[in-house]
Amino acid sequence: MAETFDHIKSQLQELEEKSPEIQELTQSLNQRLLELYSLYQIGLALSTTLDLDEIFKLFKRIFQQTLKVDGFGILLIDNALSTLKLHTSFGLPANSAKAKTSFKFGEDAFGEALMYEKIIHIPDISKQKRYSFFKDGTKSGSFLIIPLFLRKNNPVGILSLYRYKSNAFTPNEISLLEKIGEEIAKVIDKTLLFRQTKELSITDELTGLYNRRYFKERFEREVGRAQRYHRTLTVLMIDIDFFKNFNDVNGHLMGDEILKRVAHTLESNIRKADILARYGGEEFVIILPEIDKDHAMQVAEKLRATIDRKRFPKQENQPNKNLTISIGVASFPGDSTEARELLDFADRALYRAKAEGRNRIVAFDSSLQSHQYYYPKVPDINS
Repeated sequence: MAETFDHIKSQLQELEEKSPEIQELTQSLNQRLLELYSLYQIGLALSTTLDLDEIFKLFKRIFQQTLKVDGFGILLIDNALSTLKLHTSFGLPANSAKAKTSFKFGEDAFGEALMYEKIIHIPDISKQKRYSFFKDGTKSGSFLIIPLFLRKNNPVGILSLYRYKSNAFTPNEISLLEKIGEEIAKVIDKTLLFRQTKELSITDELTGLYNRRYFKERFEREVGRAQRYHRTLTVLMIDIDFFKNFNDVNGHLMGDEILKRVAHTLESNIRKADILARYGGEEFVIILPEIDKDHAMQVAEKLRATIDRKRFPKQENQPNKNLTISIGVASFPGDSTEARELLDFADRALYRAKAEGRNRIVAFDSSLQSHQYYYPKVPDINS
């Protein structure tokens, strides 16, 4: 019995001696499991969706529920402006409406982490005065800022993490979060590439507006929605007057510049809910959801007058010494309840506007259902 007791005692002593080692192994194993689970969840994102908003929701859930951070943000690069912009976040204070969410490269901790391709770890915010972060009044806790890179010199953005407690990010955890950041960069890059490819397929290369193919698909949907919910809808067909003459006199490069400027002017003078597309050549088309014909005529007049007043390069070479547009208007359900017919009616109204002298608006009516249309000859610009 004594020998048995001594043996058990010896085993207990041996376990006590190995306890720190076992605890370390257990901690290491838990860290590895957390890493694998987090990476699995991030990888799962690409198999479930390529919608960036949905992917951001998944990232929020991972960092809030699995990785237990109190503040999270992803800032993406806007190459056109050479800035970082906050695209998704949680945990900003109540006064976050006044927080700074855009940073130039090299500015504050976020811009610095990106410019120098380095992780910035602030164990105790209260002991540093160099960075102001989001300028949201945060004066304590820990910040961890990880640059998101696909590879060297190919940045995607910044991962910003915060915890209320000081010294809250351990070296092992920082290493884990760096690996997670690498996977996040890959997911974001593929998602943005998909979005860019999709945008290219529906966008007119010259003007940046929607193209004709996308317009037709969208127009069918909008008319269908108007039918289901008994809403109004109006379509405007727009044509730049004497555009062939402009190209012939000033060249196609200047003609392209005019198309871009007209497109931008139209886009700047409609609602976000309206859908503007380049229909082809010098023709544009606008869908005005939930707008009846009377109000659509007001919109059309605003667009016509804005173009008429605006100064365009080389417009003095036009027949009327000015660049103008003509607009045809047709509405659902008053003129038609079918998408194809509604578009045809707007086009007929546009033909009449051209035939009656251009730089005007014509609304479709029953007299146009069987009328024959023509383009008047371009007058001599010297007459």
